[in-house]
Formats: sequence, C-alpha cells, structure tokens
Amino acid sequence: MHAASNAKSSARWEIRRALAVALGALSAGLGTGCSGPKLTPSVQASAPPPSRAMEVRPPAGGRCAPDQAGARPGLPEGSEGAAPGACPEGAPPAGDQSEMYSPVRPFGVGYPGAPNALPPRVAYLTFDDGPSEWTNTFLDILRDKGVRATFFVTAKQLKGEAGLDATYVDPNGQTIVFRDVLKRELDEGHQIANHTVNHVDLAHVTNAQISSEIDENELLVSQALVRAGGQPELLTLFRPPYGSPWFAGLVGPSTPEASQRIANHGLNIMWNVSSGDAADWAIGESFSRTRMPVPTANPPPLEVKIERLTQTVLVNDYTLNGGGLLVLMHDTHSATRDALPGIIDGLAAQGYTFETIEHYVQWRWNRPSLDLAPGPWLYQSCVPERDWGCEALGDAPLGSDRASEVCGRMWVAYHALGGAEALGAPLAEPERSPGTGIVSQAFEQARIELHPENPPPCNMIAVPY
Repeated sequence: MHAASNAKSSARWEIRRALAVALGALSAGLGTGCSGPKLTPSVQASAPPPSRAMEVRPPAGGRCAPDQAGARPGLPEGSEGAAPGACPEGAPPAGDQSEMYSPVRPFGVGYPGAPNALPPRVAYLTFDDGPSEWTNTFLDILRDKGVRATFFVTAKQLKGEAGLDATYVDPNGQTIVFRDVLKRELDEGHQIANHTVNHVDLAHVTNAQISSEIDENELLVSQALVRAGGQPELLTLFRPPYGSPWFAGLVGPSTPEASQRIANHGLNIMWNVSSGDAADWAIGESFSRTRMPVPTANPPPLEVKIERLTQTVLVNDYTLNGGGLLVLMHDTHSATRDALPGIIDGLAAQGYTFETIEHYVQWRWNRPSLDLAPGPWLYQSCVPERDWGCEALGDAPLGSDRASEVCGRMWVAYHALGGAEALGAPLAEPERSPGTGIVSQAFEQARIELHPENPPPCNMIAVPY
C-alpha cells in the first residue's frame, strides 16, 4: 500500500516536472503563435471554380456583375493606401484612430505587439482548421456549458478533395458528413469565419493564389451549408493560416504581401492568447485522422499537454489582469477537447463571459462586420475607423444613417453593378432574409443581392423592381 502510494506520488511529481519544463518552453515561444499543425509547406495552384458548383439562376430580370467584377480592388492602389480624393466635408476628427493599420497590416484585431482594444473580462474562444472528427464533441461541450465560440473553417484541409462532403465514422459507428457539422455550428449560435480552403501560408504564394484560397473557401462553405439544408453564409471575418505573415508562419518572417487581398475581403482576426495546442502532438493524443502532422520530437504525455493548455489560457498577463481574450485553439486535437471544460470553468470562475467575434466587432466599431472592409476611406485619419468601409450616398453625413450608405462587400457589389448611374441611392440598410439567408440592400433602381453560394460573377446580382 505504501509502495503504491509512493509510486502515485512519484508519477504526479514527474507530470508536474514535465509540465513546468513544457510551460517554460512554451512561454518562450508564445510570442510567435501557431495556427495549424506542423505540415510540410506546399504551394497550391490557383483553382478554377469547383466542378460541384451549383446551378446559378438569377431572379427573373436579374443580372450578374460583369465577369471582371471579382477582380475589382477594394483598396485603392498606392503604397500609402489612402483613398482617392479629399476627406468628406464635415467628417468628425479621428478620436479613435491608432497608427496600427496600414496597407501592410489590414483592418482587424489581435496583431502581435500592437495595441488591441478588447472589452474587459470577455473571452472570445476561437477554433481553427475544422470541422474535424472531433468538432462535434467540442460542440457538445460548448452546448453543455452555454458558451458560444467562433470557428475559422477550411473547406478541404484535413478532409481531402471531397472537402466538406467527406465523411467519417464516429465512436458510436455513425457516419457523419462534415457539412452537417458545419451547419450545426451555426444552428447552435456559433460564428463561422474564413481560414482559406487549403490552409496554405499566404506569405509564400501569389496574389492570384491568395484570392483563390479565400474566395473558393467561402464558395465551398456556402454550398456545403445549402446541401446540408441550411443557408449560405458570407464569411466577413478572416484568419490567415499560421497567423502568417504577422506571426512567423511555416518558414520564417516575410513581407506581408497578403495584406491588400485580405483587406479586400473582410476583417483580419488574429489572437492575443495562443493555447499552444498546435505546437506539438502528445503521446496518446488523437489528431484529425485524415492527414497526419509531422510527429513531435520527445512529445509530452497527454495529461501534461492537457494541463499545459488549460494553464496557458488561465494563467497569463491578459487573464490575470481581467483583460479581453482572443484565444487561439484548434478543434482538430483531442487534447484541446479534453482541456476545454477546464478552460471554460476556469475563465468563468474569474468572471469572464463568452462571445463570438461579431460581438467584438459591434463593441469595437458599432457596425456589423458586413460593413467593414473593403470599402472607401481606409486608413484616412479624418474618418473614424467605424466608417472606413462605407460611402455616404444621401444627404446624411457619413456614419449617421446606415440606410443612406453602401458599405463593405455591398460597396464592392454596388460599384461592380454600375454604381449610382445604374442603381441610384440606397433606400434602406442591408438586411438578411430569414427565409433564404441572402443579404440584400434596396436601391432606387434595383435590389442588390449577395450570393456566396454562387461562383463569380453571380455572387453579386442586381434585381430590378
């Protein structure tokens, strides 16, 4: 009995010792972060619209944007990134401006070493790289805890060419389709966001490949949701794989040439706390089975990794000071799944509440993410950040009446479909149909509809009255 007790004490001591070593090593490397497993880097060819594209049927009398519309830049050209022309007359002074955004660091939050305004004691739990074989169990935990999170999804990575139409067999012997898991995320109140289609390091591919990675992912995600019986979803938030080029990525620092294309699509969402779950692969840990990462040298025991992940999120300067948290995790690791209940309970015990990134966007800029980037006036000091993605087309000053403005992705569609000459001024603010999920805005001559389930150019449609 005494020998058995000593053996247990010795085992616990070994776990604590290994944990201390692991935490020390992790703290030294947390500044770089990591989003995604350590896979051999590969360059993906620019892909044409997928062969599974749905039949496009514009409404009667409707017309798609011209073929070249998808190439229209959301950001003005030029190294300074300043919008053409002078600032609008009467624009308010820049009370909330920082110097953290530029054409090489696009509109967003969570950049390393930058000031990141976050609401106190709010935790934004984010999960990259799924859906995977483990995502349903993550969703079970979040449901049971009453917590909402944000999932940065990839349509193909870890799922193969079948992508979101691929299946796996769960522990109960049930065949699960990834697209149904994706739909469940939305059905249960979580947010989904764009993480590219193949999880490539954007710092080391061409601009055409960057566009393909972002746009094809939104297309395949929306088509999968429709096939699952759900509604298409505009992915207005983006996170680059590996956090690259603002974190080191796979092969070291590089010039952030991806910035302009990212800003043309939506807000760039990084993190301020990395769980470190993708930094290694523990003994006994299950990683998404459809593609194996490079095994970690001298991996830690599973129990050590679970405790390390928990403590990394619960014990850091941001958490201890009650600051807002943008937490990077991955729903592709069973260790993260097993750490998640303790992370949620530990944060709740410290007074934290849990929200999706859309909550942050509304808190920070008082606009929906649909409105923010791309659009006019980016990086203009005389225009508040909340109005950078918008153009005022009525008598009301910019930022005072959303129904008189055209913003963000709708701004791109508006100009691609002919602008004021063809469409006139807006009549109402954008709305999302509860029946179809389609986002539209009414203008004097036609209604613009955004269809992320359609390949370009019919992802932007004008429907005359």
